[in-house]
Formats: sequence, structure tokens, C-alpha cells
Amino acid sequence: MIRLENLSKSFPDGDLFNNVNISIKRGMRIGLVGPNGSGKTTLLRIMLGKDSPDSGSVQVDKATSIGYLAQDIVAGTGRSILEEVLVSYPEVRDLEGKILTLSEAISKDPNNMDLVNKLGDAQHRFEALGGWNLEDKAKKILSGLGFSDEKFTEPMDVFSGGWRMRVALASILLQQPDILFLDEPTNHLDLEATIWLESFLANWKGGMIMISHDRAFLDRSINNILEIDLKKITLYHGNYTKYTEEKSLRIEQHRNAFRNQQKQIKDTERFIERFRSKNTKATQVQSRVKMLDKLEKVEAPTEQNHNMNLRLPQPSRSPLNVASCRNVVKHYGDIEVFNNLNMIVERGQKIGLVGHNGAGKSTLLKMLAGVESVTSGAVRIGSSVISAYYAQHQLEILDPNETVFESIQKVSQGWSETEMRTYLGSFMFTGDEIEKYVKVLSGGEKARVALARMLVQPSHLLLLDEPTNHLDMMTRNVVERALAQFTGSIVCISHDRHFLNNVTNLTCEVGEGGIKLFEGNYDYYEWKKQEEKQRKSERPKIKVETKGKFDYKERKKVRNRLSWIEKRFKTIEKEIENQRKISQDPANGDDYELLQKAMEFMTNLECEYLELMEEQEGLLANSA
Repeated sequence: MIRLENLSKSFPDGDLFNNVNISIKRGMRIGLVGPNGSGKTTLLRIMLGKDSPDSGSVQVDKATSIGYLAQDIVAGTGRSILEEVLVSYPEVRDLEGKILTLSEAISKDPNNMDLVNKLGDAQHRFEALGGWNLEDKAKKILSGLGFSDEKFTEPMDVFSGGWRMRVALASILLQQPDILFLDEPTNHLDLEATIWLESFLANWKGGMIMISHDRAFLDRSINNILEIDLKKITLYHGNYTKYTEEKSLRIEQHRNAFRNQQKQIKDTERFIERFRSKNTKATQVQSRVKMLDKLEKVEAPTEQNHNMNLRLPQPSRSPLNVASCRNVVKHYGDIEVFNNLNMIVERGQKIGLVGHNGAGKSTLLKMLAGVESVTSGAVRIGSSVISAYYAQHQLEILDPNETVFESIQKVSQGWSETEMRTYLGSFMFTGDEIEKYVKVLSGGEKARVALARMLVQPSHLLLLDEPTNHLDMMTRNVVERALAQFTGSIVCISHDRHFLNNVTNLTCEVGEGGIKLFEGNYDYYEWKKQEEKQRKSERPKIKVETKGKFDYKERKKVRNRLSWIEKRFKTIEKEIENQRKISQDPANGDDYELLQKAMEFMTNLECEYLELMEEQEGLLANSA
């Protein structure tokens, strides 16, 4: 469908990519990856015809339709969301008007065959485009994206950015383009919407090119990777995990090829130097000189610094209870978000907030941060506890006319220049990069500046709202490692499941006016929810004996069994608490085998606890 031929693009500060030759065919779902600033969005815009290459061309097959979902938040309009989706199909709306006009003209001049023929052509085209049931299709798509029927008539400008993105996506899906172009489609979606979108894209039959830094999302939705790195563009087949494995293999092969060639060159140069002055070896010397001249050199491998570390200032020891919500009620007008919410954030806990859009995740985070008041009840931060809040809007409040250095200096309270440079270096700003003005930074670079500003002073409690948005893969890895090693407490919202799995040790499901805690990361939460669902559907019926049929010996057995169950409950609770301490101990952060064993042990204990509760209820009912 699309062919890139000898494509090159450069900016004043250097080349982005050179001599790119790639064909994109139907059925190829491509993830476009690479570091921030490598040229991903530029390449996307060149393929869309919105930017021009310096040389080469983009060939698009005739009649290939394109759908483009940009990264920017979609602006609101006064039209309803249903009208907004239908507007995306202008030919059908034009034909609808044309059919009406022709019908009125024919009613006045029924013998005008020219009008009759035009009406027939318009109706045939209208039917071919599915015009008769277009509105029904639009409603089905909107329903699939999570909109209830009553929302169809509401104006688009009352919806949040994430919901507007869904409307924009619905508009594209209604058109059923041959190829989709998606630029960071999950940036303004919650986790629930992200999972829906990846499921939809996994079944997309057309072509697709997508920029995303969400590893789990890429793994489930694409079948090819197009990598921009070191000014080269390489196509890999398979999902993101397979790409990382293949790239590691290629890097190792390249490193070996370079090493072997360097040895060959040195051996040849030694031979030439040794026998240069001997006439009997003149032929061999000249042969080797020519060989070196003709040798196609293997470029020295450029090692990416995957071991780069972000050193977060660590806080002093905090009290056990870092923050708490006591009997919190939160209303927005007639909308109830929380009703009698009780929650405690303890020292060392790293909590991931999950739940459907509108459940109250951001509201809970804002209440803990003190930027949102409660309707009743109380939110308390522990004595001497310092908290820090990171929200996505912090990128917007950075001063565009300050340099990176000046932006951090303003909040660093008298640090020396050396201390400043060292700190910024840990956030991957080195050399002259610290003199860059904020206004010229990429989204990922601005996110790093905002994080660095927030973390200048050691905090006991970090409150993070989508901290990895706009960050490339390598930076996400660095931030993940730093937060996993952080000794304080964290409460965070993220739609990146890889991030949640590597950073959090508890998952808090927000919804129905309250919360429910799960003692593990997102994978554990997902598994636990599935297990609960399965248990409900397969719960065995407890056989209840008829009252009065227990003799003395049987009653004694029941009493002994109930006594044992009570003791076992206490033992299980202690064992779960011990395993919880192991899973929450920062010293065990990198011992994944130990953490996995602890989680499995807790799961088995919880299952036993539930089974004993059912048995206890049955025995009590029989002995009553």
C-alpha cells in the first residue's frame, strides 16, 4: 500500500535518517519505536504527506484510504458525539442532501429522466457506502468504545480528553480506512480503554503504523516493529518482545563481526609492517595492502547506556502510617465519587490505582496531594511526612523561557553547580543539554525536567499521575528502576502495565464509592480477579445436614473442627503478614524469584482461608 523509496530527512542539527527503503503491505501492523527525538513523528508525518523529505519519495497506492489519530488532545465542539462521528463521513452526508434535493426536483418535474438518472446514481452510491444504516453503525462503534446510549446526544465539549480521543477513533473506525496511523494513542486513555483498544487493533485486518512506548500494548496489538535508531531504520517481524530478542542477537553478531574484522586488520597490518622491506614478500605485501583498501569496514558498535541510573534523593524513615483517608465522602454536585472511604498508606507501600474511567482514581490522588478537598471526612498526612505530587499538567506550567539548569536551580535551594550538574546527569541531561531552553524540549525531555523538579527534595510519599507518559522506552526503564529502588511510599496511576508490574507491590481497585486492596502488582491483581470470577461461577454447594441429626460424638467433632479452624485462621493471618513483609521489603526488590514465591504463598493461604470460611459457615448452620 505504501512504499518509502530512498527517503532521507535532516534537521539543522543533524540527520534523522538516510536512504530508507521499506514497503508497507496490507495486514502489517507496525509499531514505530526509537528514542525521543529520533524522528518517529517526523517519519509518520512524511508518510501522511504533512511533511516533506529532503530526498526520496513516498508512494501510496491509488484508492488507499488513510485514517490518522494524532497525539494531540482532540478539541471539543458543540456537536453531539454521534454527529461528530457522522461528520467524518462527508460523502454520505453530501449524498443524503443531494438525494433530498433531487427527490424534491423530481416531484415537480416527474418526466425529467435526467433528474431520475442522477437520483438513481446517487442512491446507488449512497447504498454502496452503507448510508442507509450508517447511524446504526456509528452507535455500535461508540457503544463498543464505552459510551452509553444516553451519551450519544451530549455535546462533545463536555467530555474529557480521553473520551474525545475515543470519539476521534470512532470516526476513523466508521470510515474503515485501508491503513491506520496512530501517534501515541494510549496517552490520554485509561487502562480499561487501553486494553479495549489493544484487543481491537489485534484483530485489525488492514495496515497500521503506530507510535507507542507501552510495551504490553505493543506486544498485544502489532506484528512488526519499525525501529529508528542511530539514523537507521530497520524492520523487524514479530511483536515487541521478539524485536528486543532479535535486536540483542543482532547487536551481539555485529559486535563479534567488528571484533573479528579488527583482529583481521591488525594481523594484516602487522604482516605488511614486518615484510614491507623484503623483496621476496613484495607480492604478498601488495596483495594485503589492496585487500585492506577494498575492505568494507564494519562500523564500530555504538553501545547504548542501558545501565544508566536515576538516583532519587532518598527520604528519612517515616512513621508507619504515611497517609490516611478516614470516612471520606466526595461529591461533585449530584455525582457521588466516594462514600465512607477508608484507606491507609503505610511506609514502603507502592500502590497502583486501577479502575474504570470516572471511578475516582485521579480524585483520590488529588485528595492525598491536598489539591482537592473532601466533602466530608478527613485526609491526613503523617507527622513530618513530606509528599510530592506529579500531574501531567506540570509539563504545561514549566517556564518555556528558562533553561533546564535554571528550571532546577529555582527549586534546588542553594545547591552548588557541581551538585546541580550531577543531579541533572542522573536525569540524562549532560553537557550542553542543560543549557537548552524548555520551549525547545521534546515531550519526553519536558517530562524529565518536571520529574527532576518534583524530586529535588527527598519525599516520603510520591503521588504520581501517569509519570511515564511521553517517555521513550529507555527512559521508562530508568524511571522504573529508580522508583522500584525508592525507599519511600508511592501511590500512582498508570495505564502502562509493565510499569505497574515492576514498581508496585499493592494494587488498589477504585470504584463503587470505595476501594479494594490486592496484595500484589498488576499481574497478580488480574490473576486474582479472574480467579474470583471463576470461583463464583464454580463455587461448590455446601451440603447442609438436617438439624437434630447430630449425636453427641458428631457435635464434639464439629466443636473440635470449629476450634481448629479458628486457630488456623490466626496462623494463616500471621503467615500472610510475614509474606507481605517479604514482598514489601525494598531489599528484596530485585529478587524476583523470592517475590514470586511470596505472592504464590499468599495466594494459596488466601484460597485456604476462603475454603475454611465456607466450611465454618456450613458447620455453624448445621449445629445451630
